[in-house]
Amino acid sequence: MTITYFQFQSGFGVPNPSPFCMKGEILLRMANLEYGSEIIDDPRKAPKGKLPFMTDDGTEIADTALIKRHLESKYDIDFDASLTAEERAISHAMARMIEERLYWATLYSRWIDEHNWPIIKNFWFGSMPPIIRNLVPIIAQKQVKTGLHAHGIGRHTVKDIYAFGAADLEALSIQLGQKAFMFGDQPRSLDAIAYPIIANSLVDELPGPLLDAAKSHANFAPYVQRCEALWFPDFKQ
Repeated sequence: MTITYFQFQSGFGVPNPSPFCMKGEILLRMANLEYGSEIIDDPRKAPKGKLPFMTDDGTEIADTALIKRHLESKYDIDFDASLTAEERAISHAMARMIEERLYWATLYSRWIDEHNWPIIKNFWFGSMPPIIRNLVPIIAQKQVKTGLHAHGIGRHTVKDIYAFGAADLEALSIQLGQKAFMFGDQPRSLDAIAYPIIANSLVDELPGPLLDAAKSHANFAPYVQRCEALWFPDFKQ
């Protein structure tokens, strides 16, 4: 068995500024599988033009939903062991909430927000040669704007976009409550995506309504600390 996981570089005090890259790596760690990790700067080199992806004995698996399905099928893993059918349904619905709306609000806050965009631009493109450094960010931001508009969230006002994100963060806080993880004392598949999006929402370097909303929930910071200690104990900010 040879597994290689391809992802973005770390940054902003989190194991990965991409919640999806964090999710895929957490799934591998939850599955207790050995793997190698490679950093890719240009997602166009990935099979589907986005990160993360993995190879398992030469087979490419792109998209974290497919990575999860592959791990469950090939290695007979149940990431939601002990959950009831109702809890599995809640987990599925909340995962879709995170990935299909909260993630997009987060994307807007980073790539479109006038305060955060220069920070993001410098992080991702600052080391490029001058001519490319000036051109590539314009193209990349335009692609993000197009994606946000196609998704639908980009058609709303700034106030409404951030209100959507705040509502989703509140739902996650309520689900977490005073539990160690989203469904109790043991992490389940929802934690593999809830923790990454919450951790990325708490990045102080990227202020704004989403950071304010995340910080308003007292149970988030301890949750992030627990998850980081469990899955990324060697991570140094």
